[in-house]
Order: sequence, then structure tokens, then C-alpha cells
Amino acid sequence: MTASFSTQRSSTTRFPWLAPLLLALPVVCFVLFVLVYAVNVPWLDDIDAFLGFTLAYLDAPTLAGKMHNILVPNNEHRIVSAKLITLAMYYLTGEVNFRWLILIALLFSLATFGLFFRVFRSMRQPVLAFVPVAFLFFQPEYHLTTLWSVTGLQHPVVICLTLFALYLLSRTGQPDRAYSRVAGAAALQMLATLSMSNGLMGWLGGGIMLALNRQWRGLGIWTAGCGLTLWVYFHDFQSGTRTGEGLGYFLEHPVATMSAFFTFTGGMFDLTPTASGYVRYILPTLGGAVLTVLVAALVYRAVQPLLTSRWQQANTGLRQRRLFFIGSYAFLFANAGIIAVLRLRYGYDVMVVTNYMIYPATLAALMYLNLLSEFSNYVARQRLLRVGLVVGVGVWVFAYSFYWPRMAYRKQLLLTNAMNQKHTGIGLGPSWGTPFADMARQVMQESVRRGVYHYPTSYLSALEPLIWSPTGVSSQAVATSDSCLTMPITGGGYSYLTATKPNAFPDGIGPAAVLVSSAKQTFLFPSETPYSLGNFWLNQRVTAIDAEIIIPILQPGRYRVGVLTPSTPTRPIRFGCEPITI
Repeated sequence: MTASFSTQRSSTTRFPWLAPLLLALPVVCFVLFVLVYAVNVPWLDDIDAFLGFTLAYLDAPTLAGKMHNILVPNNEHRIVSAKLITLAMYYLTGEVNFRWLILIALLFSLATFGLFFRVFRSMRQPVLAFVPVAFLFFQPEYHLTTLWSVTGLQHPVVICLTLFALYLLSRTGQPDRAYSRVAGAAALQMLATLSMSNGLMGWLGGGIMLALNRQWRGLGIWTAGCGLTLWVYFHDFQSGTRTGEGLGYFLEHPVATMSAFFTFTGGMFDLTPTASGYVRYILPTLGGAVLTVLVAALVYRAVQPLLTSRWQQANTGLRQRRLFFIGSYAFLFANAGIIAVLRLRYGYDVMVVTNYMIYPATLAALMYLNLLSEFSNYVARQRLLRVGLVVGVGVWVFAYSFYWPRMAYRKQLLLTNAMNQKHTGIGLGPSWGTPFADMARQVMQESVRRGVYHYPTSYLSALEPLIWSPTGVSSQAVATSDSCLTMPITGGGYSYLTATKPNAFPDGIGPAAVLVSSAKQTFLFPSETPYSLGNFWLNQRVTAIDAEIIIPILQPGRYRVGVLTPSTPTRPIRFGCEPITI
């Protein structure tokens, strides 16, 4: 190992700046990506999970009531860490800011990456060998985990806490500190479990590690911690119906569930996200099968010395790493199995939804480190480095190329819908007339009234008095013209699609929106034209507007349809010829 280390190190002596530069590139790009596109706008579950919780906590008259609000589940998960972070933010700043919640969630991903680097440094390899981990882990395939508060404070948190707990367990070989480390790991795992139910699978991984390492007293402590956590987690927990429905679907579709497991595991290879039907799932399913076989081979290689009484012959560092990898695989694969069993009934596309993509990215990073740990000769490690760079950089380039425009559009969508919510009482996810919409309206209004939340400024802020005046759209904002704007409207059911002519604004426009206005309400839907792959990457002049009008958020009535171009100096609103009726 020493010889190979020296040889590989000498190969980068001429360019000592190369490895740090390559390592920093994906990390810095990812952080900047989050800084640019994180906005202070709640979406769907954010409203109840953060703002609703904060109001309920503040209004609870007793300590028991406040503790109840911290522990009560949000949908199918207890999110204790997210709630504690929210309270800390509120008491430090006086408000709940969703941009800062997203940035705090980013810290957990950075901490996980730091743990990867700590494991890597125990191998005594040059920094260049670690570069593929950065490209595999820090890429925007899981952008909805990164840029959505409620998912950001669940998935990255549970992964970070669980991996740190498993890392502690892997280092319990010293008798004088073994039990304190097991107790510390159990405390971390309890917090992980109470942060999201996926943390339950970490107890399985830790138990396997302690059993393999013959830490029987430690296993007893771990089992006691698991039992206590299970009691706390499932006490007064109402989710049995959904779990039963998921298990029933699994029993009816066992083959599809097995396929879904591989698709989820190989989600990082979802490189044809616009393909129709099951064509999209071919690559991730095959990739998941390959990853599963490779992991099985690595686990067998790690466990074989135990079966042949050669476990203690491996050096301490290698043995600790093997334990850590085995526990991490158990955690990740158990989660993949649970998601395949319980979530498939919502549709096969759930297996590659961006909310979950952080798990395949974590698995790929761990597997690369595991292979690097097992390969002892220079040639094998060089080949692994090349393969890791090809796969990592390839996925990284694809993810930014495809998802960057979508995230730019999502930021515009959130800012636009925040104004809809502010002035019409709906827009941040719920459908009109539902109990969820009523709850969201009340929570948002009360949060603003009490100063818990403040709407952000946006490209629409200067025009708010004209768009949402007491008498509707102000005539001062509407362009005077002898003819209406040609805007064909198609679709129905969930949404209408509408667009202007390709060269309707020959001088070019900035951010724009389609406007629908009735006698009572005015709603905006951001234009998608600037965010097509061609327009976005070629920085082409935008001369048209097209948007999707989401029907479920509109109240029944007759609406005029037009466009809003804030970059127009005067009278930025122009109406089309064709109305819609909801």
C-alpha cells in the first residue's frame, strides 16, 4: 500500500493544485446553486410543518402542550429536528425564514460529505482519489430535497445523523470507550429516527455491525435504545391505514415491487427523465441491479474473514471501514425496500422522484469509497479512479444541464405563487375549496399578522398595487389597443396551456407571466419560455410568453386571460381574445 501511495502521489506532484481544484468544483457549484435558488417561500407541507407548528407551539399554554407539538407527527413522520431548528430560528431572529431553513439543511449534506472525507483519510490515499465522491454526491438530481424545506430537513438530516451513528459504532473496538460510543451512537440514532421514520432502518444497520464485531453488551445497549425509540415513535401514531394499503399493494404486485427496488437503488442513472412510459426506468433499473450485485460482493468480501476466523487479522482501519460500509448498506437498502413496498402504489415514477435521489447518490459515494478501501494495488485504484471520474462527472454534467433550467423556473414559480397566496389566499400548493386550502390560508394570514413570516420581494413587487387593487386589475396597468392579444388556449381537466405568438414581443422581455382575472380574483402563472433548454443555455432573447394555467387553484367563474410583462415601462398588462370558464 505504501508503494502504491507513493507512486500515485508522485504522479500529481507536477500539478499540486489540480486535486484541490477538482474537489472544490462540485462542492462550490452545489453551494452556489442552493444560494441562488433557495427562496423564502413555503410550499405544500411547509405551511403546516413549520408555520402551523410555530403558531401552535407559541399558543400552547403548558410545557406538555409545547412538547406535544414538537413530537406530534407531520403526515407520516415525526420531524423533531426540523421543528427544533425552526424554534431556534424563531427565537433568534423573530421569524421563520424558509431560505435559511434550506441553507441549514445544506449543512447536514456538507457534514455527511465531511464524514466521507474522514473515512477516506483513514485509507492514506492522495486527495485526487476522493474527487469522484464529490461529483457523485454534490449534483442536483435531488434538487427538490435540497431546495424544499420540509424534505431538506428530513432526508439529509436522517442520512447525516444515521451515518455518524454508524461511524461511531464502527469504532467501538477499544474496550475503555466502547460502551460510551454505543450510547452516543444510540442517542444520535434516536434523534435520526425522530427526525424521519427512515431512521428506523439505521437501527438494523447498527445491530448488524455490533453482532459482526461480537460486541454483545453493546448490542444490548443498542437494542434497548431501539426499543425505547420504537415506543416513543409509535406512541399515539396514526399511520396504520396507509401502511396496510402499501403492504396490500405489495402482495398484489410482488414482481413490480422487486423491480421498483432496483429502480430506486439505481435512481442516479435516471438519465432519460423525459422518456415516455417504462423506457425511462430501463437505465435506473439496470443500474440498480448492477449496484446491488457489487454491494453484495463487497459485503461478502468483508464478512468472509469472519466466517473463516480471520476477522481479527485485518488491520484495525480496514476492519472499522468494513463495519461502517456494511451498516450503511443495510440502512440504505432497507430504506429502498420500504419505499418500494409502501410507495409503489402512488405510481412507478415515485421511484425516481427527485425527493429520493439523495439516497442513490449516497450509496454511489459509499460504494466508491468501499472499493477504494478494498483495492490494495496501484493499477486497480487508478482504474477505479478513472471509472469514478467518468461516472461522477457524467452524472454531474447531465444533472446540471437538465435540471438547472427547471430550478430557475421553480424559483420563479414559487415567487409568483407567493404573490397569489398573499393576495388571493391560495397558490402555495393546495386546491381551491379543500380543507388543506382553508388551513393554509388561515396559517399564512396569521403568520404574517403576527410577524412570524414575511413574504419576499420579487419581480412582481412593484406592480402589486396595480394587479391586486381593491377594484381588481387597475385600468392604469392595462395596455390600450384596438385588438386583443392572440393567445390560443388548449387543454382542460387539470390545466390549460396558452401562449402568445413566437414574436409577440420583438424587443424582448424579462420575467413575465400569464394573468387570469375575474371580477373577484386575479391569478398569475409564470412564463416558461425563458426556461426551455435552448433559451436558457443559449441566453436567447425572449420574445414570447407561454404558461400552464393550473385549474384546481381557481375559484369557479369566468376569467379574462392576458399577459403581464413587468419589464414594460408603462401599462404592462395586455389581455387576450379568449376567456376561460371554471
